Amino acid sequence: MNSLVTYDPDIVIHCAAYTDVTKAEKEKEKCFKINVEGTYNLATMFKDKYFVYISSEYAVNPVNYYSWTKRWGEEIVMKYCTNHLIIRTLFKANPFPYECAFFDQYTNGDYVDVIAPMIAKEIMQKTRGTYPFGTGKKSMFQLARRTRPDIKGISVDDIKDVILPKEASYYG
Repeated sequence: MNSLVTYDPDIVIHCAAYTDVTKAEKEKEKCFKINVEGTYNLATMFKDKYFVYISSEYAVNPVNYYSWTKRWGEEIVMKYCTNHLIIRTLFKANPFPYECAFFDQYTNGDYVDVIAPMIAKEIMQKTRGTYPFGTGKKSMFQLARRTRPDIKGISVDDIKDVILPKEASYYG
C-alpha cells in the first residue's frame, strides 16, 4: 500500500467524479484525470479491499466523452480490484434542480435520498459485481415532475453540444 496512506480501511467507496456531461466535451483532460486517472490511483492503491465504485448508467452504452470515462473507470476497477461492487446509477438533487427535463430520456435512477439508502444496504451486505441501480424505468420528465409539478419538457434532440443517450441504462 502507498506510504502516503496512514489508515487501513476495510471498505473503499469511490464516489468522486467529474459529472458535467456537456462540459466534459470541452474539458476532456480534466474529466479524464478525475474519472479515469483518479479511479486508477484508488483502485491500484486499494486493490485488496472491498472497493465500491459509483459509476453511471451512461457507462452501459457510452455515447459521449463523460460516459466513456465512466466506462473506463469501471474497466479499471474490474481489472485491479478482485472484491468490488460497481453501481451504475443516476441520482438527482431533491427537488429536481433544473427548469426543464427530458421527456424522451429514460433512467433507472432517482433522487439521492432514495438511491443512497439502497447503495448503503448493498455495501453493508458486501454485494459484489456490476449492477444497475434504481427504482425502475421512467423518463427524466416523470422523475422531475415528482418534485417540480411545473417542470417543462424538452427533447434530448434539442441539445446540440453533446450526444445524450435516450436509454441511459439497462433495466433489470
